[in-house]
Amino acid sequence: MAVVLKWRGDEFLKLVDKQIVAGLYAAAVELHRIARKKAGIANAGQTVQQKNVTEGSNKTSRTIYPNSSKPGESPRRRTGFGQKNIVFGVDKATQTARVGFTRNARYMTFHELGIRYANVGLQQRPTIVPATSENLPRLQAVFQRGAKQVKL
Repeated sequence: MAVVLKWRGDEFLKLVDKQIVAGLYAAAVELHRIARKKAGIANAGQTVQQKNVTEGSNKTSRTIYPNSSKPGESPRRRTGFGQKNIVFGVDKATQTARVGFTRNARYMTFHELGIRYANVGLQQRPTIVPATSENLPRLQAVFQRGAKQVKL
């Protein structure tokens, strides 16, 4: 009795690589969606009339933002610029995914890491780190679902 074993290791490794990349992509898209939602809490401004308007000035009112975020919360949205500049990317070669901020919204990185004020100390208003840590089981499930969708 003879047994023949076909080793298809190369095909198996290609399939595993495709599954990893598909899972990473799915998890990165989900984390991107969650982070944008956290950064999308509105901070509606209120228009107030200015006192002591100088002669010849056409500015009679100004906008204040009384509902700003507290330290530890994500920055609240005024214009949406920071929210729009949360991006993601997947590198197939190194099998890594990245969710972060563009260079244009560098201030969001400062909020994420913390800004040190002279009279108050370090104040952090992170977005991406809490989005990741609070949703780890969900991201793992999304990764697995994305990986299972890849077929031979």
